[in-house]
Amino acid sequence: MQTNEQLITAYQEGDFEAFEELYRRHKNALYRYFYRQVKNAAIAEELHQDVWMRIVKTSAVFNQQSLFTTWLFKIAHNRLIDYFRSNKHNTEQRAQEGNDDIINNLSSEPNQRPDNQLNEQQIAARVLQAVDELPEEQRETFLLHEHSGLSLKEIANITQVSFESSKSRLRYAVKKLRGQLRNLL
Repeated sequence: MQTNEQLITAYQEGDFEAFEELYRRHKNALYRYFYRQVKNAAIAEELHQDVWMRIVKTSAVFNQQSLFTTWLFKIAHNRLIDYFRSNKHNTEQRAQEGNDDIINNLSSEPNQRPDNQLNEQQIAARVLQAVDELPEEQRETFLLHEHSGLSLKEIANITQVSFESSKSRLRYAVKKLRGQLRNLL
């Protein structure tokens, strides 16, 4: 199996199937990253597609000095910052609408008892709320680490902070989440 870096190099040389493989590998993690930040499926999809278009347009500038995932999420991080700057006034309303969508669309087994379904929905809603209540930097670090599987070094590179800052942000996020969710389960 080829590495991401080998695939992007093959794409740079004209192998379109290599790009399709990169897309298959990373589309879900990238979409989840956007969705958890903007809490709106349509906006997350728009940002998701925008990043992939930027990858297509700028693939020639990728070099082997960084990992493909670091480069991908760096582009995503910058696109998200641009989005928040241009849409500051609508962010709060979309956040609540997005949380309602997540709670209403929780997958559950069809034969599950209604009281169990409600309990799972309440737990999921509380977890989402706890993540949403994290300070922005901690939330982003947590999501990049947990949802995207990026290392602290990669997150530091993406967010342009030191490794120690990235490590602290994750540690504080996990500590706050544990504190907020301690009595939940």
